[in-house]
Amino acid sequence: MRFTAYQLTPILVFLIATQAIGSCLPIGINTLATTSTVSGKSTCFTQYLKVSVVSENIKIILDQPTNQTVVTETLVELLQLNSNLSTRVNGGQNTVKDIYSIYGQLCISSEPDIAKRSKTIQVLTHGDTLDHTYWDIAPGYSYIDAAVEAGYATFSYDRIGVGKSQHPDPLQVVQGPLQVEIAHAIVTMIRDAQIGPYSFRTIVGVGHSAGSTVTQGVTTKYPQDFDAIILTGTSISPSFVNTAIASFDLTIANLDASGKFAGLPNGYLVQPNDQSIQFPYYRFPNFDPQIFAIEAANKQTQTFGELLTLGSIVAPSLQFRGPVDVLLGENDLVFCGGDCTKPQDQSALVAPSFYPAAGHSEHYIVPGAGHSIFAHYSAGKAFAQMIDFLKASAI
Repeated sequence: MRFTAYQLTPILVFLIATQAIGSCLPIGINTLATTSTVSGKSTCFTQYLKVSVVSENIKIILDQPTNQTVVTETLVELLQLNSNLSTRVNGGQNTVKDIYSIYGQLCISSEPDIAKRSKTIQVLTHGDTLDHTYWDIAPGYSYIDAAVEAGYATFSYDRIGVGKSQHPDPLQVVQGPLQVEIAHAIVTMIRDAQIGPYSFRTIVGVGHSAGSTVTQGVTTKYPQDFDAIILTGTSISPSFVNTAIASFDLTIANLDASGKFAGLPNGYLVQPNDQSIQFPYYRFPNFDPQIFAIEAANKQTQTFGELLTLGSIVAPSLQFRGPVDVLLGENDLVFCGGDCTKPQDQSALVAPSFYPAAGHSEHYIVPGAGHSIFAHYSAGKAFAQMIDFLKASAI
């Protein structure tokens, strides 16, 4: 457990709901617990949100895999040259409507006067096979601490199908479109209600990897949600993604030696060992083995539903006009094949391609970092650039 002490606090009423057309209803009462970041520098409030969503998913014409042989063959057919699997299994629109439990954590300054002055909150959306702990790995490797120290609040959460959040059907429910609707619901809650004793005027969307994809999906469908965005671990090129996914060596999660995924349906998948985590995410010797061990222990699931649908939520956001920041690890294998400086700075291409109407934009190649930027020695440089970007954007 990351949290060693919980103190019950008063019940909080959340007004939260969403559907494809974006309306809201009051639906939930959530109790909070107080804790802190790993370093103890920031105060955090943990919560379970009851999120009502209507999502236009895709009906996937596949059964839950019966064994690992079926999983491996499906991945081969998905990743092979000129694959048409996504088209073959697309059964058209599938409307998903339900209330889901989403785990989240609001962090803010431990100094009451500073906390009251924090009017900007950053919504942090993690990548695939990770969870909310990516944003607070260890002292010195905590973006949450960096943001809070700079005067911001943060809200990190476990995406649906991950960590402490609910784990519904991994084929028909846990898909890219639903991730977008849930992220939108969280923003709606922040816009229309209060989290604890705090309210916020400005919301920044911050994503990593697939979390950046989800953030992009929100800016495309709901361009007014975020006042600014920071995308990390993403580029305009999908050329190397299949190589990275193959290196995950994805296996049925409920068979994982850790035992922490026992009972999940076979459509939940996981990286089985350290090698399948290091290969796509890290660049040796530019990381601390102890930090790697923490991240490996915190590994999380991926679903077949996401693998088949995440690409469907990526499109240029012609109406988003806020500031855009893009960071890539210099040696990101997933989105750059291991060198994000060739044939030109790949981080510089994202904003012009996806956000032609954006205001102030910046980009940054994080020296020596692999895909998991915040787990490398240069994480602090990434944090500093992100905070400087927000300040330069008057946020």
